[in-house]
Amino acid sequence: MIEQGLPVTFLLLFTVLIWGLHLMILLSSPGNKVNQWCCISGFLLSLGVWKEYLFYGGFFADSRICLLGVRYHTDELINSVLTAVLYYLAMPCGVICSLYFCSMDKRKPRLFRILRVAVFLPVLVFAIIYPWSQTKRIIYTHPEAFLVVGIYNLLYGVFMTILVMLTLFRERKSHQFSQRRFIAVFVLLPLWYWLITIFPVHMLKLEKLYKLWQGNVLIIFGLLFYYLYLLFHKGIWGLRLNRQYFDWSENKAQLPEDIRYIIHMLKNETAKLRLSTQFIRELGISEAKVELDILDRSITHIEEFVRRSNLCSGDIQIELECIDIKALFEEIADELSEWKGTIKIEVGSNVSGLYCDPYHMKEVLCNLAANAIDSMGEDGTLTLAALRPKKDIVLLRVSDTGHGIPEKDLERIFNFYYTSYVDYSHFGLGLAYCKDVIKRHNGYINVRSSTEPERHGTEFTLCLPRGFRGGGKTKER
Repeated sequence: MIEQGLPVTFLLLFTVLIWGLHLMILLSSPGNKVNQWCCISGFLLSLGVWKEYLFYGGFFADSRICLLGVRYHTDELINSVLTAVLYYLAMPCGVICSLYFCSMDKRKPRLFRILRVAVFLPVLVFAIIYPWSQTKRIIYTHPEAFLVVGIYNLLYGVFMTILVMLTLFRERKSHQFSQRRFIAVFVLLPLWYWLITIFPVHMLKLEKLYKLWQGNVLIIFGLLFYYLYLLFHKGIWGLRLNRQYFDWSENKAQLPEDIRYIIHMLKNETAKLRLSTQFIRELGISEAKVELDILDRSITHIEEFVRRSNLCSGDIQIELECIDIKALFEEIADELSEWKGTIKIEVGSNVSGLYCDPYHMKEVLCNLAANAIDSMGEDGTLTLAALRPKKDIVLLRVSDTGHGIPEKDLERIFNFYYTSYVDYSHFGLGLAYCKDVIKRHNGYINVRSSTEPERHGTEFTLCLPRGFRGGGKTKER
């Protein structure tokens, strides 16, 4: 396989893979010089695969071309020209990339201007001494010329590597070090594989290894997958993507666009009002204290409305942890300690950890507990329970002995802005948020309620997969 090389079709796929990867690098940050020159270098290095594809694909096998009075076989001429571009131009462009990588254009602009011209001077010399139309056969017809070209490429590779390594050493304590290190690996690893498998192998006439350079496809594949991984985690080359999950099988309740606009407007205007009331208070006008208190209460009410609306309108991102359910119940009970009623905590003996987002799950349970207390008033029984009816299912229940929810309202309680309360502390957003959070955990929420005097009360049941790990990041405690 090494002697024969990759099939023609694979050479095309290899070329497209290199082009696609370097195009993504360019699109990650089109204005960044490192990205630009890395893309140019990658494109030039891909010519090694592209020329093999054109030559062995036989596209121009039977055609000839006359150039400057000399007739050539078209396929050999194209192969020679592309080989010359690869051997002569790729490494200078790589050096320019490394110069930008080490910020020489900013640290030493005069030296940078000299070097960015000087690195291309050998290209002119080679173009004059070694005709581009003969580069394909240079290894056979002029071994000494190929030796010079090989040393030229290897020296440029060493120069690039030194610049990159010195930059990494200088910036080893910076917050961008991990990003810079990946860029160095991304550039230098396939480059050095190509340099070693082309020039030393041909200089030593190891004919059985002449196609070993095509093994670079494995390195490119590995870098591509790692690049995609970083895009969705830490970000790379100035670009980061977010992975979002959504339920396409049913319509998800969304805030209308006009409501979103109003929320945004309220947020900006309340900020101005808050600053104004603070300024007026600093003036020390005692006659305005009562009115200022009224304004502050109203502003706080609007801010809470905006906060809850944003919580419900945004696309919820969950980060999973294995939590102690009983400890979470006890934490919620402590926060409700001022309530005069009874709080019961019931956790089954077979219930251990649950994978969930601790922040959002606590917010859900607190919402349900607050609604339950509002329904019961100053006295009653609030029960927080957890049981495990099946191996991979955990049920969380929040029940109360309140007045219950009328049956006609049960279908509407999860709608945005629906509430049966008329006070200023209920916005009709909490249950919509709770339902969305549970769906993000691949679970569902069920409610049973009764308004009959002898068995009044409401019970919310959250059904969750115990070992759920999808839809977010997972971290163990």
